[in-house]
Amino acid sequence: MMNNDKIIPIMSFMAGDKIMKTDYFNDLKSTGNAIAKKYLSHPLECSIAKGIPMKFLPLFKEFSRKVKGLRIRYRGNSKPGYRRPRDFVHMAYADTFAIYKR
Repeated sequence: MMNNDKIIPIMSFMAGDKIMKTDYFNDLKSTGNAIAKKYLSHPLECSIAKGIPMKFLPLFKEFSRKVKGLRIRYRGNSKPGYRRPRDFVHMAYADTFAIYKR
């Protein structure tokens, strides 16, 4: 049983390693990094990048599937007909989003 526990992470790493060597992943990574640098947060804040427009959300969702350890939080103001708690915005009503490290 101990041997199987040791083999599984190595096999997962090998499969992930193949994905990270594809041209699609490299393009996704370079585009994602360029957008994140444009909206970079202050070094004293917890977020990596903030104020990213919602039009980039599909790109970052795809990027976060390939690169584990990113968390997306939605940001925005209350809208007519949608009152929200102070610390939460539903994705459908968000104006921007922020990226955090898990």
